[in-house]
Amino acid sequence: MKINRLPISFIFLFALLTLTFVDDFRHSSEEKLNAFLSLKNSDLPIISINTDAQKPIKSKEKYRRCDVIFARDYEEANRLSENSTQTKNSRHRARIRGRGNSTWNTFYTNKRSYLLKLDDEMEVFGLPSARKWILQGNVTDKTSLRNAYSYHLGWTVFQNAGWAPKTQFVNLAVNGKLLGLYLLMEKAEIAPNRIELPLTENDDSFLAEVNSRLNRAWNFRSNEGVAFSIREKEYAGHEYYRNAEKIVQNFENVLFSENFKDKSTGYRAYIDFDSFVDWYIVNEFTKNHDARFQDSCFLFYSSADKKIHMGPIWDFDIACGNNKDECGDPAGLFIQSRHWFKRLWEDEFFREKVAERWKECRAQVWESFDWIEEQASKLETDATFDDKIWQRFGHPQWPNAPGYKERKTYRAEVDYMKNWLKTRAAWLDEEWKIE
Repeated sequence: MKINRLPISFIFLFALLTLTFVDDFRHSSEEKLNAFLSLKNSDLPIISINTDAQKPIKSKEKYRRCDVIFARDYEEANRLSENSTQTKNSRHRARIRGRGNSTWNTFYTNKRSYLLKLDDEMEVFGLPSARKWILQGNVTDKTSLRNAYSYHLGWTVFQNAGWAPKTQFVNLAVNGKLLGLYLLMEKAEIAPNRIELPLTENDDSFLAEVNSRLNRAWNFRSNEGVAFSIREKEYAGHEYYRNAEKIVQNFENVLFSENFKDKSTGYRAYIDFDSFVDWYIVNEFTKNHDARFQDSCFLFYSSADKKIHMGPIWDFDIACGNNKDECGDPAGLFIQSRHWFKRLWEDEFFREKVAERWKECRAQVWESFDWIEEQASKLETDATFDDKIWQRFGHPQWPNAPGYKERKTYRAEVDYMKNWLKTRAAWLDEEWKIE
């Protein structure tokens, strides 16, 4: 009988990813080794996280201490594994916890997302230096592309909406278990290389989030019923948060006043107008269900210009046709029927500027479909393997976009998304009278 022996480098790679406590693994070593060997065909970076004492990550509130290794690809992981000194020097201490609202600890999702907080800030795979990083599982998005694509639009087309997260696709292993394809992305926060607002104690700049859960340190509901949370700022006292609430409420009062359209005294005097236009368009184009002014909508106030800016854009996993409600239909407007933007849409000046901006950017929007194709080609192997772990293609997975049972491959899901966006863009061309 011929015995097939694995190269010693494969064994070292297995040791690198598992590190310790092999006896505690839930699956056999052979199963895990076969999974890790599949990464040989991937060009993506690898992140290996091992919690102290291999304790499971069960909470969104409580962090676990952990070691993290960042390898640019399978070959680098091999090189690290063959040199114990390099492996030791490549470990970074950090804390990790769960993250997500509807995608954490619910009955219809199982692939979890995480927030990683490094002890020391650092660049990761070319992304600007920081301590906090999101590992997005994209469980509800079978293409894994919707968030990255929308942020790509933010960086390259609709730049007036300000900072948008930079991203990098990776393969993730936690405590020796390969979890598959993830999106490493920047966190929306006031920090260097992120949303760069003054951090001094006496500065009144702030970041606010529409947040129906009202679960931050400072929360309030506006007179029009919008739930807001003011993001935490180090050393800030109650006066800082009270002032932030006052600024938001004063603007809303003007927006819903009788003379709100007045150029000098109406809403335009209080906001960065272009940011509102671009934020609206990118969310309307993608028909983003999460941009309905209930959750995941950000705005910030800058002491530099004394204006409210809309942005950053955020959370697009159930956008781009990935829904079975009205957002699954590529026809029809959506964002303009909700809260602040419903009122803004009553102003013909705002509607005209939206149409003008769409006309200005539409060629770049159509070119962006090539980006989807390029990324899909790079990800197909990893996404197909990811589906062997999580079994989503052709299976029920909230929000169960129309026709999901027939889309049994990664390519079918990508084509659905791309065709939906093309139909959507053509409908907006007609709606906004673009010839």
